[in-house]
Amino acid sequence: MPRVFGKEEFKMIPEFDFHVHTHYSDGLSEPVEMVEAATARGLRGIAITDHGPELSVGISPTKIEQMMNDVEIVNGDADIPVLLGIEANIIGLNGEIDIDEEILNRLDVVVGGLHNLASSAQIPKALAKDYLNTVMNTMKLQKIDILAHPFWFHEDLSKYLSQEDMEDFAKLAVRTGIAIELNTKYHSPSREVLTTCLREGVKLSLGTDAHTPSEVGDLTWQMSMIKKIGAKKEDLVLEEFL
Repeated sequence: MPRVFGKEEFKMIPEFDFHVHTHYSDGLSEPVEMVEAATARGLRGIAITDHGPELSVGISPTKIEQMMNDVEIVNGDADIPVLLGIEANIIGLNGEIDIDEEILNRLDVVVGGLHNLASSAQIPKALAKDYLNTVMNTMKLQKIDILAHPFWFHEDLSKYLSQEDMEDFAKLAVRTGIAIELNTKYHSPSREVLTTCLREGVKLSLGTDAHTPSEVGDLTWQMSMIKKIGAKKEDLVLEEFL
């Protein structure tokens, strides 16, 4: 039976961190160290989501099986669920990603992240439009569960987009069942994006983008933003992946 939160308890206790990196990509620690940190912070679950291989700091294709086996072993020994995931890189304007379907089908959670945008646009508004179209093409095409740090590409690109753009994005997220991440590292997306997503019924996901054990589960910004936009427990992705 799902746990029932009291009003104050929900304000104070973040329960899951669905975006964590280890030494398999650009993190600094073993998966077991990140899980130990999550347990010590009182989380009820964590997802290991190292970068896919197309990013310069991503996991080597030859290490993917090793990473998956490592996470499986850690999960078997841990006191909390440890989800096997990846932060797949969006690598083309048409929505391609760098993880093949055979691997995707073996994962508990797939985070989609856009780090290199295949665009020649120089004007911020045009760049923002290319970002939006790329992300929406990915959402239509790929089996991803969470969109990482939405609209962050060296800066917050959402400020260059219209309200209609944001509504189209949010409606697509609802149709595809993709959650939108509240990201600790970049404090993204903006309050305006989150308010639109919440109004349209988009699920929200909590992720630190942690690269060290000390960063795991530090969801202070997310909990503050949740309060500001009036999100409730049912608006969040919490136990859906367990």
